[in-house]
Amino acid sequence: MTPPLKKNENAEKPQQSVPDAVSRRDFVRVTTATGIAALAGQSVAALAQEKPAPGVVKPVSDVQKLPKGEPQMYEGTAAGAIVEQLRACGVRKIFHTNTSGLSTIWDAVYSAGDVQVIMVTHEGQGVAATHGYALASKSLGVFFGSGVGVGNSMSNLYNSWKDRVPLLIGFGAAGLREQGGMDQTETWDNHLKPTEPFTVWNWSCLVAETMPDIVRRAMKFAYGPPSGPVTLDFPAELLAQKIKAPIYKIDLANARPGFRAKPDLIEKAAQWLAQAENPVFILGPEITQEGATEEIRALAEKLSVPVSNLGWPNDLFANFPTDHPLYLGTYSPSMRSSGKMDLLVNFGEKFAVRPPQGVPTVQISHDPTILGKVFTADLVIASDVRAAIRDLSDALDGILTKDRMARIRSGRLAEVSAFTGKLKQSREQALHGRFDQNPLSWERVGYELDQALDKDAVIVTELGPAEGSRLLRQITFGKGNKLRIGRTTGSALGWGVGAALGVNVALPDRQVVSLQGDGGFLFGQSETLWSISRYEAPMLIVIMNNRGYNDTRNRAMMAGGTLAQAGVDFTSYLGSPDIDFTKIAEAYSIKSEKVKTPGDLAPALQRAVRNMRDGKPVLLDISVGPEGYLTESTWYQRYSIAEIRNKKPVGT
Repeated sequence: MTPPLKKNENAEKPQQSVPDAVSRRDFVRVTTATGIAALAGQSVAALAQEKPAPGVVKPVSDVQKLPKGEPQMYEGTAAGAIVEQLRACGVRKIFHTNTSGLSTIWDAVYSAGDVQVIMVTHEGQGVAATHGYALASKSLGVFFGSGVGVGNSMSNLYNSWKDRVPLLIGFGAAGLREQGGMDQTETWDNHLKPTEPFTVWNWSCLVAETMPDIVRRAMKFAYGPPSGPVTLDFPAELLAQKIKAPIYKIDLANARPGFRAKPDLIEKAAQWLAQAENPVFILGPEITQEGATEEIRALAEKLSVPVSNLGWPNDLFANFPTDHPLYLGTYSPSMRSSGKMDLLVNFGEKFAVRPPQGVPTVQISHDPTILGKVFTADLVIASDVRAAIRDLSDALDGILTKDRMARIRSGRLAEVSAFTGKLKQSREQALHGRFDQNPLSWERVGYELDQALDKDAVIVTELGPAEGSRLLRQITFGKGNKLRIGRTTGSALGWGVGAALGVNVALPDRQVVSLQGDGGFLFGQSETLWSISRYEAPMLIVIMNNRGYNDTRNRAMMAGGTLAQAGVDFTSYLGSPDIDFTKIAEAYSIKSEKVKTPGDLAPALQRAVRNMRDGKPVLLDISVGPEGYLTESTWYQRYSIAEIRNKKPVGT
């Protein structure tokens, strides 16, 4: 165990504006422990003014009134009860693939009249769209699919599980008569068993009357902690049964249980932070998921603490303004901004962040299952990260005087800004050094996208780590700028286009851009263009076409071996045939355009933006050059079935 930071004997003691008043530090400790820390920003005098005069009964506001908690009783089919329970929770979007086993659910949806069904033609893409919707809306994603589509859903179910996204995924199960080893068409025992590794709960509904209750329970499991997808089975004959059941309202915005850290842990973390000379913050997806981006920015600015992230492709969101002078970019154990790191604070990042040996580590998360899971941190804090950030800020106010805080902030800011200024300069040099490169450079594409798109556009990305990072570093994210969603931390390809559709459904007033590699698009994503066209989603799909799985090839070649010595690669070259993605888009009535030279890019983007504003989706097929090893190689193991077949004479 790494020892805690040594006490700073020169640290200034907190001041009290009123000698006999309770210090802010003590007040935060008491109010946090009693659960009323939200009042910490109010003065005691202001609280006293709210006390009613003797004999006067103060009216109770609507917020303070006890909830009635009385359910509405529903009578009708079990399928109708499921739909009514979803509606009572605010669900108005359901993603769907072709299935006849859930027809009674669609009867109920049609009768309700206010639930929009978004049809996607493949279960895997349907789950990806639901995943993207949940990420963008910060709400529950709901998907219903065919029972035999369980297998199709698996890779994106895995991605959702890795991203800790609350999804409710229902399948039409085999009828009760067909269960129990009969092995009839479209049936097998333990129907949801393949989903078990990638769900937080799964259940086959065998009693019609319990279905709305099962749906409520599924929501509880989906929101966790830990949060994640839930799979349910609904036998068709049970969905059609008449039942009488209670329907409860649930506020999904508060469905995940909230909790705060123990005050002594917050105080210890604040003391370590006040004493550290060179602390670093690592930010994970819980920052954006909890809406704590402004709080973490304010905390970082309070002491000019540099901020980092795990790096592409492990970041589900851009949790901090990427143009901020405190933003370091990708974390490295050897990273130095103003000196040797002496404290690492992890806010909501589940992956292993290993600091240099001897550096104390604080890990904060609303998911207790990840705390200390991979390595032992010196201080683990189970808490909503937003609450922990606020409590840390208040605790620092009680430890440091304003003058001391200002000296720490100004001195450290100058050093960190000088370092991040050099990082910015290196990005600009990479951009200008390759600006006119033909085929286009990834930096040029990122720069032109940043210039052409609305400032608040949403970028949904599924690019490889090497090239993708060069493109994304040219786009400004965070605080009034663009929003980034993806790459999914599961990194199973075949996610991005479907996810972008879901994001567009959730955020119809913002430009949505799907950034895809050519190889990733070929992982069964063209089907989603049908849904994009049908629902007139004015998205931009950008396919970075270098005719290869470039990152895969580079990793294989770096590993050495016989193939590397021979200069050949079995699996990465995607030419022969060269794919014309614009023709695929045109088959779905989507406007498309090829971009082959640097001069073509800006005008093509301008035309794309105009079409998007007119309500039309657009696909751009952009030719970019391969990077790294075997950039000129077109070798693959040739094999022709036509040449080896036994040819028969014509007419026989």
